[in-house]
Amino acid sequence: MVAGQRSAFLPHNAQSATKTQTPLELTPQNITVITQERMKILNARSVSEAIRYSAGVSDYGSKDDPRGYFGTIRGFSPDIYLDGTRTPDASSSQSFSIEPWGLEAMDVLRGASSALYGSGQLGGIINAVSKRPTLHQQNEVTIQTGSYSRVQGAVDVGGALNKSKTLLWRFNGLLRKSDTYAINIKNNEVYVAPSLRWQPDSKTDFTILSSYEQLDAGSTAQFLPANGTVYPSRYGYIARNFLSSDANFDVYSKRQVAIGYNFTRQLAPNWTITQNMRYAHLDLDYRFVTTSALAANQRTISRTALLQTANYNNVTLDTRSNLKLTTGPVHHELLFGVDFRSDFMANRRGQTKAPSLDLYNPIYTAITWPKAGTYSNTNETETDTGLYLQEQAEWKHLYLTLSGRGDFTQSQTVNNLTHGSTPQKNNAFTGRVGLLYASSIGLNPYVAYATSFQPQVGQTYDSTPYVPTTGKQIEVGVKYRPVKAVSGLENFMLTADFFNLVENNVLTADPNHSAFDVQTGQQRTRGFEFEGLGRLPGHVDFIASYTYQDPRITRTTEAAQLGQRPVAVPSHMASLFLRRDFQMGPSWSAGIGGGLRYTGNTAGALPATFTVPSQLVGDLVAHFDYRKTRVQFNGTNITDQKYVSVCTRAVACAYAPGRAMFVTISQRW
Repeated sequence: MVAGQRSAFLPHNAQSATKTQTPLELTPQNITVITQERMKILNARSVSEAIRYSAGVSDYGSKDDPRGYFGTIRGFSPDIYLDGTRTPDASSSQSFSIEPWGLEAMDVLRGASSALYGSGQLGGIINAVSKRPTLHQQNEVTIQTGSYSRVQGAVDVGGALNKSKTLLWRFNGLLRKSDTYAINIKNNEVYVAPSLRWQPDSKTDFTILSSYEQLDAGSTAQFLPANGTVYPSRYGYIARNFLSSDANFDVYSKRQVAIGYNFTRQLAPNWTITQNMRYAHLDLDYRFVTTSALAANQRTISRTALLQTANYNNVTLDTRSNLKLTTGPVHHELLFGVDFRSDFMANRRGQTKAPSLDLYNPIYTAITWPKAGTYSNTNETETDTGLYLQEQAEWKHLYLTLSGRGDFTQSQTVNNLTHGSTPQKNNAFTGRVGLLYASSIGLNPYVAYATSFQPQVGQTYDSTPYVPTTGKQIEVGVKYRPVKAVSGLENFMLTADFFNLVENNVLTADPNHSAFDVQTGQQRTRGFEFEGLGRLPGHVDFIASYTYQDPRITRTTEAAQLGQRPVAVPSHMASLFLRRDFQMGPSWSAGIGGGLRYTGNTAGALPATFTVPSQLVGDLVAHFDYRKTRVQFNGTNITDQKYVSVCTRAVACAYAPGRAMFVTISQRW
């Protein structure tokens, strides 16, 4: 980075929002691009930590859960993508892990994205972008240690394989041995990601991307009662590192492999074809003891032992054609694509009663293992084929985006215990229209409307298959990115928007058959977002955000929940991070930064019986450089605040991690 020329936090383009190279300030959607440099500065050890300081995003306390990302965007769980195609379900324990060390960037798209990406959640998506070989690769090796007895080594190397430099390679690798904030819970990982890139000429680019991850850990999602965590019981508070599971039983062991490619061919100066493909396979062995109830004595919990195994195969293929042309005074960029996704999951689960446990004087006794596949035993297959078309038209200062997609989905769930089968077929059309005005000073107002859909697996009491949930969104906002430097402000962008999201066909309890659901529910979120990032006068890099959102259950069969907030979704969030580098000589430099993250209170259960208090957490970063050697210190929750990060019911609360500090030594060449 050259001081005074660009910010560590603000890139120029955001391809994932439109699948074209559209500048951020001309995209009629609120999107944050998290650069690799930002992830390094924040020492992002997980997706949750990488997206910190982003508007509209709640990360459930950044528990560094090895099972995956658990959080919301605009009140809804997001879908996780890798290199533009969907990964296995991020909201379950079968999620495909995303290792930040292997990423070039991460895009946070807020709002409905079905018009380009097909079936998905209404709140938005998180798209991770893999590192790939480049001509001017900067090699790097790092060693990190710190809290939780963490020892980690990582390497990122690459270069040319031939004299003409048409064949490039890159290798990312990481090895970690670590505990976690939860006692006796590990977070050990082996990660390798080799890639190969072939550029025989200026018009052809073919890159093979592969990765393997071995995760040997446990679940940090300890299930504790609100009585003793959110508020004191008659015995006080439960210890922050209390283990509600069992060290001799608990395990989260995952093996995943992925291989795919990205191919781009320029057929003419204004016409390009691109294809992304990936095959991913995941094996999971998961054992955990969860809390089912708190005894009347307020100190003993009833527990259930769970044993789960899963096998997941995922194939994605996205082929698109991009054509630029001009008709009179109007410039067009036309995008046409065909997208295919196939998923198969074999899920086996057993469960049995586990011994009760004293919360204030725990004595762990042997867990009787459940019999595998006796509680649930299913095979699920799903395919989604989509055809999409997009027009981006520019006329004078007006930018119009029209997107439309037709999806053809089918799935089948086989219950191996009952030998029953539930086939489902759903077709859907989703669209988006956005209009932006680009002023001469860089102040760009915009308005956008978009729809979404998400198939639901299962059936009602009368054996009617569920229909997809459907959503609609209206967003009105403004972006400001100065065309020229203003009063020492060198490179920054501000975004502010109002939004309204409504989701229909939400599952809600069947009032006549308690073991079943009906699709008469509705949930909506209204709110306001502000985000600024870039560089202030004095070469100070900054990230600032504020979110107000009002999520509500607006239709349900359960009268006590009507009009209430969903659990774990805050109404207010705010954050600010500042950093500055100092040149101390021709070979020496240093930098320092810090931030504050505020999360408002959340509902702890439905119907609302208690509230999880708000949180204010501070982070610090400092580094010292000699030429290409860096020593960096990172601290999170620096004042060691003890607080509950999330509750989803009265006996499912989790503490946030306490103070954590890490030192990273890196060498570049």
